[in-house]
Amino acid sequence: MDNNNAEKDRINFLNQAEDLLQHNMFSEALRLAEERIARLPLDVDARIIAGNVFIDMGRVDEARDVLRKVEEIISGLSLIYVRMGDIYGKKGFYRDAVICYQKYISLNPTSDKAEEVIGKVALLEQEEPLITDMDPTDNENAPKPEFYTVTLADLYIQQGHFKMAAEVLEKILEKEPENILAKVKLDTVTTAIALKSSINGDIIQSDNLAKTLSSWLENINRLKKHAAEK
Repeated sequence: MDNNNAEKDRINFLNQAEDLLQHNMFSEALRLAEERIARLPLDVDARIIAGNVFIDMGRVDEARDVLRKVEEIISGLSLIYVRMGDIYGKKGFYRDAVICYQKYISLNPTSDKAEEVIGKVALLEQEEPLITDMDPTDNENAPKPEFYTVTLADLYIQQGHFKMAAEVLEKILEKEPENILAKVKLDTVTTAIALKSSINGDIIQSDNLAKTLSSWLENINRLKKHAAEK
């Protein structure tokens, strides 16, 4: 199906679905969406219609299942970033590798795989500075400013990679100088880096430092959220 026919097919589907929803013909709208999903498993519109139907019918848990399935699809597809990162790394293209790994982490921040991928980034950091010294003019695929997030910094902190967390937080502050949370975390991480340097390679103490720092920053997040809700 060429692009023009695909768009016509999409518009036709949406018009039919909207008409069915307006007439409260939920079963028919759901069947229409499921038929399209069977034909086009990655179709966004069909999954939105299915979720809409479930919500209108009061079947909230099934609406949540629609989102969970989407998350599973995204997680599965995003593994390409890990595989490509591995390939780049083996060929010595370390900057490209870390870009792929960080994109995976940003899409799957709470997954167990994310922790493994962070370890890969840490190993590459030993090969070449990957963030601080990266010049966007050297690589058009360099990470975009919005790619550096507090969540990514938190993941690095949880894994004990304080230098990498600091670099991410610095990038955030370049874009958002008034980001108080990023400032506090950067100050905290900078202190942790100094403390870690004084540990002289004591792995146990280093692990304890990572856990303590993660706990501390979680408390900061909670306080920030609480203040915003007042």
